[in-house]
Amino acid sequence: MDTLKDKEIKIPERMCICCRKKGEKPEFFRIAERDGKYVFDKEMKIQARGFYVCKTVQCIEKLSKHKKYNIEMEQLVKMLEEIKRQKKSIIDILRPMKNSEYFMFGIDETIDGIKREKIKLVVIPKDIKSKYIQEFEKLSEKFNFKTIFIEKKTELIELFSRDVNVVGIFDKKVIKGILSKVEVMNG
Repeated sequence: MDTLKDKEIKIPERMCICCRKKGEKPEFFRIAERDGKYVFDKEMKIQARGFYVCKTVQCIEKLSKHKKYNIEMEQLVKMLEEIKRQKKSIIDILRPMKNSEYFMFGIDETIDGIKREKIKLVVIPKDIKSKYIQEFEKLSEKFNFKTIFIEKKTELIELFSRDVNVVGIFDKKVIKGILSKVEVMNG
C-alpha cells in the first residue's frame, strides 16, 4: 500500500529555448503570447502558451535574434533590466559575513597578506588615493588575486562600522561563493 511519504514529489522542469539548459521555473524568464505578440511574463501568470529563457544576457541576446520568436526590443530591455536589478553588489554579499574571520582590513595588512600569498580577493574603493590603486594593480600582476572595485570608501565604513580603506579576503570557499554572486571587475 502506497503512502504519501513513499511517493516522490516531482518538480516540473523547464528548458531555455536558446541554450537548452533545463532547470526549475524560478531559474528562467517566461515569455508568453498576448494579442499575437510575445511579451515578458514577469509574474508568470499570463494565461497563454509560453516558453522560457535563462536569466542571462547571452540567452536574451540569442532570443533577440531568434527568427521564430519575434520579440520586441522593449520586452528584451525589460528582461535585461530585471537581470541588472537582481545582480547583487559586493556590499550586499559581504553584509551577512561582516563579522567573520575571513577578512583582513587596511592597506598595509592587505598588501602584506597578498605578498604572503594569503589574500586572493581584494575589495577596493575607487575613491582612495590613486597611488594605492596603482600599487594594488602592480601587485595583481605579480601575485594571483582578483580585485573588485566599489564606488566609495563610505560603503566599507558603513558596512564594517569603522574606517576601512581596503578589504582583503583569504578563505578560498568564501571567495568562490562571492565570485559566483557578483561580477568581477578588474580596473
